[in-house]
Amino acid sequence: MDVSLFAALIGGIIVLGVLGDFLFTKTKIPTPVILMFAGIVLGPATHILKSDIFFEIAPYFGTFALILILFEGGLDLEFDLVIRQFSSALLLGFLSFTVGAAGITSICLILFQMEMTDALFYGFIFGGTSPAVILPVLPRLSITKNLKTLLTLEAVISEVLTVISVIIYIKILKGGQYEGISILNHILTSIGISILLAAVCGLVWSRFMGYFSKQNLAYMLTLGFILLLYTLTDFLGGEGAITILAFGILLGNSKILATKSQSVLQKLNSSVNIADFEIDEVVKKINAELTFLVRTFFFVFIGLLVDFTFFTLDVLLIAVAILTIFFISRIATINIVRPLSPSLKSAHISSTLGLIPRGLATAVMAFTLLNSGVFTSSQLLSVVFAVILASNLLMSVFVYYYESRCRRTAKNEDASN
Repeated sequence: MDVSLFAALIGGIIVLGVLGDFLFTKTKIPTPVILMFAGIVLGPATHILKSDIFFEIAPYFGTFALILILFEGGLDLEFDLVIRQFSSALLLGFLSFTVGAAGITSICLILFQMEMTDALFYGFIFGGTSPAVILPVLPRLSITKNLKTLLTLEAVISEVLTVISVIIYIKILKGGQYEGISILNHILTSIGISILLAAVCGLVWSRFMGYFSKQNLAYMLTLGFILLLYTLTDFLGGEGAITILAFGILLGNSKILATKSQSVLQKLNSSVNIADFEIDEVVKKINAELTFLVRTFFFVFIGLLVDFTFFTLDVLLIAVAILTIFFISRIATINIVRPLSPSLKSAHISSTLGLIPRGLATAVMAFTLLNSGVFTSSQLLSVVFAVILASNLLMSVFVYYYESRCRRTAKNEDASN
């Protein structure tokens, strides 16, 4: 490819990302859908870019994008809201994954006559939603801060369950000995390690950033630390997604937490300088800009990986059945949790019903499963990309409907006043 053409493509994608954010406020079409279509046009539709060369780097680029998206999402969350919404988010995330995985496993067994092993893998891989897709959309939805916090936590929890369930089941099939209690202990230990590591590192780094956030390259140092923290979490047996989100929450709320701890420290004849825990706004803006850049290319990247030649009738039937289960399980879990959650109770069901997109974790776990040697289905990747594309399109339809409904309601209220 000519260097000038490559530069034009990079510049065009960035401009498209900015225009997509602007168009969302006007058309209510989510930016990820626009960018994925751009990837489809550049890849499978015109072959300007060959998608084959991107498959090998997909897990690496996708993980880097997820880390930045989770960190930005954590910085924007308020600590008090996280505490208040955590129990509802945990219940909603667990039920969403469990009901979805059980439903998908059942239709794979009954309708498509799969073996139990294959059906369970389909259930685990498609059980959780994608925070890499959902988190960029939530700030632009006309919903309360409480509900945004709840849905952010739910997306991360369900993705973590997707990753853990697939990895544990692969180990079981390779001869590992896991029972019900040991699996539960593994999940709780993984979450505990993640939260503890985020708490310790968040406390230390927030104090460090208070001193150095106004210095040159302060953000680059923080970015390097985040990547190392993700790696350390994985090495210790934790879940990197939880660690990075929690670390972002603690860093973004460090000044508030330091203020609240003053009374406790005074009783211990100690004190804390609140200014030492405040992150410079320039650092937050640089993070937002870099996250936007990586997020923009990530969604184009997903479009590039789509190969329509793999979409046979069997693949499409399985994908449609899985998407149907997404909606059935979503309606069921929302209605179960709604009476227990004021945030869900006060919101129209269309505000949450369409948040079913699958993305990074689904694709990465599919690659992991095929590389493990315990699963050899030739249809898996085709179904994965069909579901990822279709679920994101369906999310855009529901977002458009909900935002249009909010706009009509606001106009009616203005007219009545």
